[in-house]
Amino acid sequence: MSGDGGIILTAEALIAGATDPAAREGMGVLVAEGRITAIAPLEDLAAMAPGAERLHLEHCVLMPGLVNAHQHGRGLTQLQLGFPDMILEAWQTTKRRRGWLDPAAMVPLAGMQMLASGITATIHANTTWGAAGRQPDDLARTIAAYDAAGLRALVGIGAQDRASLVFPAEDQTGFVAGLPPELVELVGNPDPPIFATTAEEAAALYDSLSDQLPSHGRITLAFAPAGPQWVSDALFAGIAKAAHARGGVPIHMHALESVAQAAAARHLYPEGTLARLEALGVLGPATSLAHAAQLTPGDISVAARSGTMLVRNPASNLRLGCGIAPLAAYWAAGVGVAIGTDCQAMDDEEDLWKELRLAARLATEASWQAAGPPDAATLLAMATTQGAAAMGLAGRVGQLAPGCAADCIAVDLRRVRGVYADPSVPLLDLLLARADARDVRLTMVQGRVLYRDGHFPHLDPQAIAAAAAEAAARARAPWSAGREAAVAALVQAVRAHYATRAP
Repeated sequence: MSGDGGIILTAEALIAGATDPAAREGMGVLVAEGRITAIAPLEDLAAMAPGAERLHLEHCVLMPGLVNAHQHGRGLTQLQLGFPDMILEAWQTTKRRRGWLDPAAMVPLAGMQMLASGITATIHANTTWGAAGRQPDDLARTIAAYDAAGLRALVGIGAQDRASLVFPAEDQTGFVAGLPPELVELVGNPDPPIFATTAEEAAALYDSLSDQLPSHGRITLAFAPAGPQWVSDALFAGIAKAAHARGGVPIHMHALESVAQAAAARHLYPEGTLARLEALGVLGPATSLAHAAQLTPGDISVAARSGTMLVRNPASNLRLGCGIAPLAAYWAAGVGVAIGTDCQAMDDEEDLWKELRLAARLATEASWQAAGPPDAATLLAMATTQGAAAMGLAGRVGQLAPGCAADCIAVDLRRVRGVYADPSVPLLDLLLARADARDVRLTMVQGRVLYRDGHFPHLDPQAIAAAAAEAAARARAPWSAGREAAVAALVQAVRAHYATRAP
């Protein structure tokens, strides 16, 4: 949008970030070559850059772009794709009802939705698109889609070597042997190579994809082991070694998401799940654990000591019967916490504002002795600086400051204020209590305007929507009445397996 002279953004107010949450009037942001050059009054910025373009966002506040620290790039929701809510392990089994989803069609729709809600950066977790052996090509398609959408993205390379059908792993053989022949046929290989099955394979894929990444630096890679009950000690240790050998590559995984996972973890890791992961070299400031709804006090202590980041996914945990993460306990222990939608938000839309509010409400404890609800700066940090840290981008995104990437948004204040807003209420408190995706007027990533007033200058929303719908329809190819009945029977068998385990 801007020429060599850069661009000056101004609005009614500016909130620099979680460490500087006060709303300041009369301030603008000078952007040049994808970075914030200065934050100062308009007249000062005009003197610094007399040739800069000017963009004034009336009735708006300028603030850092949001970071969605855990999602899967699907664009269409799980319900839209034919997977209604149910307890997690049963829900995962229903995925056998459908075939391969093309990420080249799904990810652009997800990217468009995130941009429209003020999300400028995201962690794309290990994602099963529905076909074994496709991960290298699926990741290449995913990277290209994020590049075209313009978002900043950390893309996870999945790794898994056990218990794809049921866990713990030693129970899977007996489980399959006890199934009727038609369900054994449906299952086929119970551990298909959806993701990398060895650290060497994951590392080779990382190296290959790294060589192909765009030079602008918006897209980076993480190792994304599926989760403790799905990954052996040897694979974890190998991935940790590969990450460290490559300069501290981020590691992002699901961990202790459900009651069933917690029960399996007590068996697999009697010393504590996070204690084992720490001993294997997996944990540390470059590692983030999604969901983490079932951490024990010991796990929380390890997360705090190691500097491991937790990613809260409140609606997904509620919708899939996983419980409520003890967020207040995480904060009390000094654990860093980010937030993500998991493509499973409460209103079945990709709106991180509402997820943030839900997390805050669920963190409020019914006790006079409790710390009380989280303050607005803590919540904003979850959606900005903490997410940036989980991406390995601390100090580079998540705040408006000279030298940082120009990843910023403008939020319209008219609906947020409504007919009256008491002047004693800080603007950030008002925003986090009332704003949502409808109020986002502008989204800029690396100095480039990618969304403004309902329009995407660089994208064709109709073509993206049509491609996503076509890909979803193609994914129904395996469907038949017989397959539907067989999957339903397999779901019941999986339910029975976990129902016999200790809660």
